[in-house]
Amino acid sequence: MRIVVNKRIQSVNESATLAVKEKADRLKALGRKIFNFGPGEPDIDTPQHIKDAAIRALEMGKTKYLPVLGLPELRDAIANKLKSENHLNATASSVIVCNGGKQAIFEALDVILEPGDEVIIPTPYWVSYPEMVRLAGGSPVILPSDPNAGYKLTPEVLTKYITKKSKVIIINTPSNPTGAAYSRKELEALAELILKSGLYVISDEVYEKIIYDNFQHTSIAALSPEMESRTITINAFSKTYSMTGWRAGYAYAPKEIIAAMGRHQSQTTSNVCSITQYAALSALSGDHTFLEKLLVNYKHRRDLASQIVKSCPGLTLPFLPDGAFFLFIRIESLIGRKWQNRIINGSRDLSEFLLDEAGVALVPGLEFGDDSAFRISYAMAEDQLVAGLMAMKESLNKLS
Repeated sequence: MRIVVNKRIQSVNESATLAVKEKADRLKALGRKIFNFGPGEPDIDTPQHIKDAAIRALEMGKTKYLPVLGLPELRDAIANKLKSENHLNATASSVIVCNGGKQAIFEALDVILEPGDEVIIPTPYWVSYPEMVRLAGGSPVILPSDPNAGYKLTPEVLTKYITKKSKVIIINTPSNPTGAAYSRKELEALAELILKSGLYVISDEVYEKIIYDNFQHTSIAALSPEMESRTITINAFSKTYSMTGWRAGYAYAPKEIIAAMGRHQSQTTSNVCSITQYAALSALSGDHTFLEKLLVNYKHRRDLASQIVKSCPGLTLPFLPDGAFFLFIRIESLIGRKWQNRIINGSRDLSEFLLDEAGVALVPGLEFGDDSAFRISYAMAEDQLVAGLMAMKESLNKLS
């Protein structure tokens, strides 16, 4: 019997970042020395007080269904965090707890979009944005960006892509994959046009606490009551608290949107794992001193990795990232070079070359909408970071 799946799912690609991790793990299992720069997750374990809270919840039998929108105490804690740190007029009734930021973004798109609605996505983008839009029945509209301008969208560029079908714009600050982050002034300029155009904003702020050099994070929803009424703010516990596998994220939005997301979630996943939610509550209310040390380490690794990358033949790095833990590295001068009777035509060719020659696994920029770059994560042990980058540098010398 022939199995037929619908055209919508046929148009969706698998997650490139997860695919790189799985391929690297397979090669490691076969005995190859692999430097895996692909995963977008912290290299430290979940802080002990968060794990202790999960253990206590298990021992107390907190293993039953919870409200679909989330544990009431956790929603209160999230609302208080949004009020005190992000300066938003949040209440628990405007918060939903989801299975990671990924589910929160997809649910928001799925309850907002009608078939054919356009979603504006600046490049380089997180790999899942266009695929989520397609799954929700929308049409992704991909905007170009200038690496020499920090990959940041400007009103002058945005206005050229707004049409009668435009419904949503996705803003990711700090950015995955570039680490670029919008200042308050830059967001204000965009917000003026966004409000004039009647767009909704999905503001992905998952990396808000992983920032450097005294950068001040701003939530676009905090700019005005009007902007807050048109913004779905997305966040997660994965990056800040090293809880990637726990699957805990949340959305803050107008109550009507949160209620719709709750109906959606009630028919798909129901509540997030109860133990995870008690752990997330401890993450918000517990000790945050681990983050200060972690940021010092990330900044050191960012600076170290940047120095080595700049010494690699054919690679360029337009700027130092303001946040996250990635470098988005340009490869324009390597395009057209030869390798084993093959020509490097883009980021996938180069990623295959580096995996074969150096054992370096990375994510091609094509997956982020920019085929003239690739992404590496520096959230890894310093000795592995240096060894992997030096292996990459040595291999690049072999390209003719």
